[in-house]
Amino acid sequence: MLLEASIIDLATFLGHSVQKPISSHVFCLELGLTIEDHDKIMGRLSFLSDKAALNINDVRKELSKIVPEITNFSDDVFNGMLRIFLKQFDISLDLTE
Repeated sequence: MLLEASIIDLATFLGHSVQKPISSHVFCLELGLTIEDHDKIMGRLSFLSDKAALNINDVRKELSKIVPEITNFSDDVFNGMLRIFLKQFDISLDLTE
């Protein structure tokens, strides 16, 4: 617990928040998602990147199927998660509102 809190403290000092995360791993750590959840999200986003333009709500539904906790995320938190995963893993996803 102390190590987890220390990592989150350091990330917060560097500008991290769940709305504007600086790392997908710290985001998952702070919200209680496992490494398996992290990898499922990354894999599904990679798979979805092969599709034509997607509605952000459709992306959310797809990710919620594999990590149900995502349904509890506010729009700001979900958008922050999506941004950091796409950026950190260089996933190109054409999103529409």
